[in-house]
Parts: sequence; C-alpha cells; structure tokens
Amino acid sequence: MSVGASLMAVFFLVLAGSFEGLSPGSLEVFLLIVLFTLAGSVFFLHRLHQGEFDPARVSSTGTVLYERPWGRGRVVLIGTSRGKLVAHLSPSAVFREGDEVDIDGVIEPFGRSPEEGGFDEARFWKARGAVGKIRRPDIRLTRDDPGGILRLRRNLRERILLNLPPLMRGHLLAAILGGRDPDLAEKHSEWGTSHLLAVSGLHAGVVVLVIFLLIPPGPFRIPAASLIMWIYILLAGASASALRAGLMIQAGFTGRWLGRPPSAVNAVSVAGLVLLFWRPWFFWDLGWRLSMTAALVLSCLFDGGTRKGWVAAPVMLWLATAGMVAGVFGAVPVAGMIINILAVPFFSLLIPLAFFLAIPALAGIPGGRVLSEAGEGIFYIWAGMADKAASLLPWAVAHSWILVLSGTTLTAYLLLAGIGFRRSHAAAFSVSIAIFLTLL
Repeated sequence: MSVGASLMAVFFLVLAGSFEGLSPGSLEVFLLIVLFTLAGSVFFLHRLHQGEFDPARVSSTGTVLYERPWGRGRVVLIGTSRGKLVAHLSPSAVFREGDEVDIDGVIEPFGRSPEEGGFDEARFWKARGAVGKIRRPDIRLTRDDPGGILRLRRNLRERILLNLPPLMRGHLLAAILGGRDPDLAEKHSEWGTSHLLAVSGLHAGVVVLVIFLLIPPGPFRIPAASLIMWIYILLAGASASALRAGLMIQAGFTGRWLGRPPSAVNAVSVAGLVLLFWRPWFFWDLGWRLSMTAALVLSCLFDGGTRKGWVAAPVMLWLATAGMVAGVFGAVPVAGMIINILAVPFFSLLIPLAFFLAIPALAGIPGGRVLSEAGEGIFYIWAGMADKAASLLPWAVAHSWILVLSGTTLTAYLLLAGIGFRRSHAAAFSVSIAIFLTLL
C-alpha cells in the first residue's frame, strides 16, 4: 500500500513538471485538479456500487419512454414512480413511446455479463437511467395520447415514415428523432460513416448555426439558440452523444457571456465530467466514448482557430475510434478513413437542406412530394459515390488489443500535447494512460 502511494506521489510530481512554460499559480491549480479528481473518483465508486436491491413486487402506472426490437422480442423502458424500469416483451406486444400503461411484476437487479467482453446488461441500461428490470411483466395500455415532447416525437415520426422516400426518411429519422433505420445503418457501417446517424456535435452545431443565421446579433441571440438547441436535443432522444454536444456548446456560450477566451478542449472536458457525475455508467457506453473521443481529437486539432488539421482529422479520428468500433462490430472498414473527408462537410449542408425540402411534404402541402424527391436524389447520388469508394477500398481491420491501445494512445497524446505538455512527456504518459484504460 505504501509503495503504491509513493509511486502515485512520484507520478504526480513528474506530471506537474511536464508542462511547458508554467505560469505563476499553475502548480496550485494542478494540485487542486488532482484533489478534485480523487474526490470525483470516490464519488464515482460510490455511485457505481449503490442501488442494488432485493427483488420486490411492483404495481404502478408509467409512461413508455423507449421501445425497440430486442433479439427475438421487444423491449420497453418505462418511467414509473420507482424509477425507469426495463421490460422484455414478446414480438407481438405493441407499445409506442408516450403510451401510458399499468404494470405489474417483480422488480429485480440487472444481470452481469456472463463472460469477459460480453454484453453487460447492467451498464447498458443504467447508462440510460434504468434502475432495474421487471420479471414476468404484465403491461396494460391505459392511454395512447401522450403530451409534450413525446407527442411531438410521435407525430413527427409518423409523418416522416408516411410522407418521405426511403433514404431521406432514414436520414431525417436519425437526425431529428435519433431513430435508426436498419438498412440505412448497415450501409453507413459499410462506408465507415455510422457516426453520421447518431445525433452529436455535427447536428447540434448545425441547429445553432441556423439559429444564428436567422436571428440578428443582440441580447436574445444566444438565449434563443440555447433554448432551441435543448428542445432539439430532447426531441432527438437526449442520447449520450447529443447531451455531450449540448453541454459543450452551452459551456462555450457561458464562457462567451463571462468574457472568457474560448477553449474547445475545456468545453468538451466539462461536458464529459458533468455527464459522468450524473451517470457514471456513461463511461462504458459506446456512444459516449465515441462522442468524447471524436470531440477531444477535433478540439486538439482545431482549438485556437487553426485549420492545419482538416486533412489529417479523418485519419486521426479513424485511428482513435477504430478499436472501440471494432470491439462492438468485429471490424472497422478502411474506406471510412477516406469517405469521411467529404462526408462530414457534405452532410453538414445536406441534413439542413433535406429538412427544409421535407417541410412541404410533412405539412401536407400539395406538390411537396416533388421537393422531397429532389432531396432523395441528392442522397442517392451520395450513396452511389460512397459505394464506389467502399468498393475501391474493400478492406476491414479486425478487432485487436493493438488497435485499441494505439487509438487510446493517440487520443491521450493529442490531448496532453494540446493542453501544454512537453511532447516527450506527453508521449510517455499517453502510453501509460492507454495501458490503464485498456485494462480497465
């Protein structure tokens, strides 16, 4: 124990002397951060190990918050007075988001992964706010007319499904509601662009940019952009990546209001810590990890307004995230490294354009289908280009510990070098950090 404490003390002293050009008071700030980190670690451990309970009978009313296929059946997440509960149902059970239901059953804790590296039910559902699952659930529909954001989500989903052509429908379902079309998701997986279907900084940033274009500079511009951005994030399902993006942008707005110089790295870090304090299980959520990694890499490359990383960014992002993606899907396509050079700026323009082209059809305006077909044509052209690029680079890299370790090392190095570490020290510490996180 004493040897371990001594090694940690030496580690922190070396870490404190690894910055270039320390300004007065920097050591005190560093020590404060170390103490905050230790206190936060104790808090995280407490949160992670609390909440276990013995099975108990439950009879309550609730609201269906989430519904999707699950294996050979379906699964719903229900908000109740006992917290959010998970219920596994038969394939014939039909419930929709916003339905009010009566539930009877036995609440029990989540099961653990049966093997190392297998699916961990507890981590997956706790990252979505669930406290337990219902064994042998008896669920009865009492009201299918939701209010508030759930009603808006349901109405938009139905209009998109009924009035838009396939490619436009799938992309707007993902961008507006956080939905997922299986066929479209498979295509983006082949192209290495699955991140475009997850609501993240790209989508939240586009929303804020549109608001900035519509509202002239003034005292109401930032408050209006903040309000509309958070409404959009709730509408899109408030996923981990969407919440991270919203908190990052909000941190930037707050810093601007306080007159502080902008720092993308700090904004991303604050957003990630806030989410972990709220739900520590986000750490094992693939969406949170990919979102945080991508945001940190891009922040390090472009912080300060530099454009030197535009060409390197897709390659860096591929290397940084390939291990995580391959760990879930088995392999990651090499084509994504090239396709994303054009995909990100292209979709930054195409998604808002597709939304505006879809408005007449969604509103039921005569002739609106013509505009939506025009948007479909643009998506079709993109799909053809992406298919061609994927056929020219048909290789995929399988999951391995080397892929995970190299991606984590690269991310840690970019972050440490970006915040002022000497490059040699950043390289040494990044390897240590990568080994620790890989074994975690």
